[in-house]
Amino acid sequence: MESGTNRPPKKKSFPAMKRANKATSGQVEMIELDVTPVMNLFMVLIPFLVSMAVFTQISIIDFSLPPAAEAGEAQKESKELDISIVVSSKGFRIVGTGKKMDLVPRDEHGYAFERLRVLLKAIKFQYPSQKSVILVLEPDILYDDIVKFMDVCRESQFPDIGLSGEIG
Repeated sequence: MESGTNRPPKKKSFPAMKRANKATSGQVEMIELDVTPVMNLFMVLIPFLVSMAVFTQISIIDFSLPPAAEAGEAQKESKELDISIVVSSKGFRIVGTGKKMDLVPRDEHGYAFERLRVLLKAIKFQYPSQKSVILVLEPDILYDDIVKFMDVCRESQFPDIGLSGEIG
């Protein structure tokens, strides 16, 4: 017996010439795209974005970490203090080299920033060369309060502000 004689014949695809004739038929018409609406959108959008870049500014709060104390480092005999403001949820306290002020309690309106301003200006009057303050913060202090403490320190002529975590 011959192989393949009992099988039905395979269907052939369209002839190549028929496909080519169909693709190149004269029924396809050229369409012109109207890009005017897109150009109008860009004409409005580009000046708007450029003008917003002028008004948008990124604000940065400068701060530094407290210096690491090395073993055997001799303390400088100078007219500068190691001032720290310990901020807790109960209030704040100013701690200097060998001195510790009483706690200024927090009331229902928040921290007594005006009292802090007065205390820092008094310290600045006694130690005019002092420029640094370290904020010692508990973990539950709000960011807005931290920024306010930093602003009061800058207003009181203490531009170098360090941040530190909770003591003990």
